[in-house]
Amino acid sequence: MGSEGVLFDLNNEEILAVVGWAAQECEWQGSGEQSVARHVQAYFWLDDQFDLTPAVLRQLGYIIEPSLNYVDRFREFAVFVGMSEKAPWQEVPRLIRQLLDAEGLTPTEWFREFEEIHPYRDGNGRAGALLFNRLSKTYAPLDLEFPPNLWDDPRR
Repeated sequence: MGSEGVLFDLNNEEILAVVGWAAQECEWQGSGEQSVARHVQAYFWLDDQFDLTPAVLRQLGYIIEPSLNYVDRFREFAVFVGMSEKAPWQEVPRLIRQLLDAEGLTPTEWFREFEEIHPYRDGNGRAGALLFNRLSKTYAPLDLEFPPNLWDDPRR
């Protein structure tokens, strides 16, 4: 992680790979064209973060959806995905700290837990995709993967 994530250090193929990956993820999430630019910005920002901390995760959510997420706290209301209610908002800070402290989770298990916590009002899937790649060590532009479709989402 670090300065190698600077856009100017990438060749055209790598830039197109990051933008294409972000565009596909945003299309699946139904988040619109503007979100692609924010997702790419979040990709490069996260590359410069050494450790994952609650503050880093809050900032990541804010970069992805600045009009809907807070920079200084996680969501403060109930969130539903389909008919499934995610973690109670009062528990989100504790659950995020617990997830960050967890040892021995695979990237897929970590991704599943993150998505079940759903710490943001919006942008959880996009943030989760970035975090999945970071934890999978597939964060290089030409190595980016889409997270597993654990919930059988027909859009994927």
